[in-house]
Amino acid sequence: MSGRFPVALFTALLAASLAGRDAHGQTSSPSRFHGTPVDVQISDLAQNPGSYYDSLVRTHGRLNMEGGIARIYTLQDQFGNSVRIVPYGDIAQAFDNTAQRIIGREMEIVGLFQRTSVNPADVQQMGLAVEGAIEFIEFNGPPEDRKGPLKAPEVRLERLLSPPGRHDGQLITVVGKFRGRNLYGDLPAKSERRSADWVIKDDVYAVWVTGRKPKGSGWDLDSSLKRDTGKWIKVIGTPETAGGVTYLKAERVELTTPPTANADAQPPPPPPERPKVPPVVVFTLPLDGDREVPSDSRFVVQFSKDMDESSFAGHVLVRYVGPRLPGDRAFDGVRLSYDGGRRALTVDPGDVLRTGRHLEVVLLPGILDIDGLTLEPRPGTPPLQGVVDVVSYEIGS
Repeated sequence: MSGRFPVALFTALLAASLAGRDAHGQTSSPSRFHGTPVDVQISDLAQNPGSYYDSLVRTHGRLNMEGGIARIYTLQDQFGNSVRIVPYGDIAQAFDNTAQRIIGREMEIVGLFQRTSVNPADVQQMGLAVEGAIEFIEFNGPPEDRKGPLKAPEVRLERLLSPPGRHDGQLITVVGKFRGRNLYGDLPAKSERRSADWVIKDDVYAVWVTGRKPKGSGWDLDSSLKRDTGKWIKVIGTPETAGGVTYLKAERVELTTPPTANADAQPPPPPPERPKVPPVVVFTLPLDGDREVPSDSRFVVQFSKDMDESSFAGHVLVRYVGPRLPGDRAFDGVRLSYDGGRRALTVDPGDVLRTGRHLEVVLLPGILDIDGLTLEPRPGTPPLQGVVDVVSYEIGS
């Protein structure tokens, strides 16, 4: 074949290559994305891909897109190395919407680097310098530049962190002393999310700053050097608290002077409490109604809210539909595991499923979220006596 390799054909080949499976043929599942990601450069993946296959990695580069309906996304570094990237599961739509606005700009992703079965010559013909693809679960695009002054009340770090989370989601101004990339151990080492993040501190209170480098007009600080620490920086951004640690997503940074004693004498009123809504099922893997489910499948059910893990016991049932047939065994070895970070319940039937049978994963009354609200049926589903929700499958041959 001469000329440029057809985009649609390459997309089909690569999709068939990944097809939700890893290098050993195992179906990808949310549990495969657990662990601490390894920071790598795209050039590392190009020069030594075998060291990273089936690893959770974090990398960054300039986002490129090729193709029309069948879009191909890649990240490219400054040396011309490119790697194919594929959004995983239910983030695909959100990424596709965001990608249209940031083509040609820097972005960062976290995902699973996997070997593909596409011919390396075809990969090179598409201009990719990495024989593999990253199936990603997180992405961070370039920060949005707001024009004009930002109205953000100043909040002392002490008030921001006492208790943590009280200002989450609000645009605020914080002043702290630059501490580099946690060079003084002000925060737990494992709380670092990205190698580009840095720390500010006031008294005994410290937060991570993310989204902006510590530099501005006429100044540029090195996060790896202690000699650059000690300067006071004003950060305008939005805090987020996770695991008791606060991360400040910066929109603007500038050098400043130490904060005044009455900087937050009149804090903004807290936002009104959002009304609590009951949880519902929002996603399943395999998809609800799938007619070709492998006989060794496990089933993942994702919820709209954080769930009370203890409430699943005795309230999840696996069963065949229809009359009992010779050879049928009761599903008395069902195993359940809940991933709070993903709000996802994995149901392992504990048995090889019988081909050609109609199977149901049944959610019974009594399943609760962390607010104590009971699970409700998905909108538009018919009510069933004594059952909250049902996910149905056909077991393939």
